[in-house]
Amino acid sequence: MIFDKWMEYIKDDVKITSLVIPGAHNAGSYGMNKMAECQKDGVLTQFNYGIRHFCLRLDTDRRGNLVLAHGISKGDLFENVLSEIREMLVSSNEILLLDIREYYDQKFGPVTLRFKADKNKINDLLRRYISPAEFAYCDFDDIKNVTLGDIRKAGKRYILINENEDYEYSRSCSCILPWEKDVNGAKAEKFANETLRFFDDYQTDGLYWFQTQQTPNLGTEIGMTPPYKLDEALIPYFKIMTDGIKNNPFYLKSANIIAGDFMTRDYMKSSEILMLNVYKGNVKDELVEEYIEGIRQ
Repeated sequence: MIFDKWMEYIKDDVKITSLVIPGAHNAGSYGMNKMAECQKDGVLTQFNYGIRHFCLRLDTDRRGNLVLAHGISKGDLFENVLSEIREMLVSSNEILLLDIREYYDQKFGPVTLRFKADKNKINDLLRRYISPAEFAYCDFDDIKNVTLGDIRKAGKRYILINENEDYEYSRSCSCILPWEKDVNGAKAEKFANETLRFFDDYQTDGLYWFQTQQTPNLGTEIGMTPPYKLDEALIPYFKIMTDGIKNNPFYLKSANIIAGDFMTRDYMKSSEILMLNVYKGNVKDELVEEYIEGIRQ
């Protein structure tokens, strides 16, 4: 299997916005309570399953530590996550997209919950563990013009994404994340079919972040079902989404970051997502057969 090194098979001239990249929705939510947990394993294991886009949301615990957050649920220490990312940098030459920010404000009627993560503390930890000055690629004006080869030639290893450029060497990247309550709150088969419509209704020349997981929400068909139960029900319909993308030229052209819950349950999701790079012509011609064999084992 090649999930820990699949980017080695991709052509230099492929734009980051055209590359199909498996992502982990709420990558840092492992170990949280059953309604907040969207991944079962840490980011290093996720990496070994092919994940290259990591959605990391931060808050501060009662002791003043920076921690991973999913709403009011708090998880692992941020420095533990960065330690695992450092191991990725040491053990491979893969390129990562690190989408890091405070967890966004949440409104519940008249109440607004706000989450805080001190920028200076974040910068200190970033410098200590993943050396942005050495590894962060930030020499670009628009993400739509960046190729995999640009990052490789610069000797860099990741793009640190933050919409406000709050952290040293972070960049604001144009990005779209389609979500609709009724669609993302639909039952599995309906969701798998209807979510493909997002490619028709939402366009961008930046990063296209397509979610393949439902969202527990009051007032929807699925209500407040735990994410793990939703994922179990969705697995038989997952290929509806990837086949729908493969068989529609416009959807295939748009396909970019494809994220999901519980990406380390097995290799099926990453395998289906990574096959889209073959259909897009992103894989080096002489390595296509080896790539297919490596992600289909």
